[in-house]
Amino acid sequence: MLRFEEVLLEQERETQIAFLERYNLDYEYDIDYAVLVYDDTQLIGTASLARNVMKCFLVDEKTQGMQVMTKMFEHLLEVLEEREIDHYFVYTMPHNEEIFEQLGMHVLVRTMNTVLLEGGRHIKDVLQDLKDKYFLDNRKKHCVIINGNPMTLGHLYLIEEAARNTEQLLVFVVSEDASSFPFHDRFEIIKKATEHLENVVVLPTMNYLVSKITFPKYFLKEDQLIDEEQTLIDVLIYKEYFAKFFNIKKRYLGEEPFSYNTNKYNQVLKQYMNGHIEIIPRKAIGENIISASKVRKLLKANKLDKVKDYVPKATFEFLQSKKGQSVINHLIEHTLERH
Repeated sequence: MLRFEEVLLEQERETQIAFLERYNLDYEYDIDYAVLVYDDTQLIGTASLARNVMKCFLVDEKTQGMQVMTKMFEHLLEVLEEREIDHYFVYTMPHNEEIFEQLGMHVLVRTMNTVLLEGGRHIKDVLQDLKDKYFLDNRKKHCVIINGNPMTLGHLYLIEEAARNTEQLLVFVVSEDASSFPFHDRFEIIKKATEHLENVVVLPTMNYLVSKITFPKYFLKEDQLIDEEQTLIDVLIYKEYFAKFFNIKKRYLGEEPFSYNTNKYNQVLKQYMNGHIEIIPRKAIGENIISASKVRKLLKANKLDKVKDYVPKATFEFLQSKKGQSVINHLIEHTLERH
């Protein structure tokens, strides 16, 4: 008789971590729900959720015939239904791919060691909705993907340089809310700052690019260095879906002299999309290269007057607003995020 126990106590989490380590799997600290599965008193499986991402699926190799993987999947679906989530993802190892396909999920992308599957909705339907909402046609386009935490004159320079070389430029704003400046505010600032560029369309990345689903380790601290395998899921989703669906022929990146993780991401993009990627040198004021991290440091030091030299008018106006002051206060009171 199978027994499911939710991981609530620290001791239970340590049991899950030890179980994963037996099979050389890492525990992921963004998990917000997890279960341990027992056959009588013997631990035989575990599965977890990080919002709408199923991960850390593991069944003891001696019990594969008990359909434990299926029962864990069904259990997590019930949890997602309680959370009113109907669009979800699974990270798993290649040898489990067929199991999840039989459970109604479909493969988004795969690497040598990882498979990302999607359930509930299909990426092509999501992107078609986005295309319809923003009245996009099939003409050739270029794109920029930015977080804008907050938008700086460097971001604006990158967008303006890219817009000069194409009939239509798509500016995708990272939808993941893992930054000091909330997504909605970042999105509105970027729209306002680019109003003078008639060939620019600003739109969200949804769940699919530079998110905790497609690129979870991008949002870790800088000392947790990413490798090629960790960036590849995000790169392949851009290549196989976004570039093809929106007919994007070139993607512009800002040069990255500071962040190892972002620089590594840029390198992998160039490696897998040779000729599609163009890197623009960072804009500088004198000898000072403009960066969002520099702006956040100035805000944390409560030096709003000095920020004005590094950001477009739309960003500075937001910082002077009540919502902007709330963000500044949060920066002053808390440790700075990387992005």
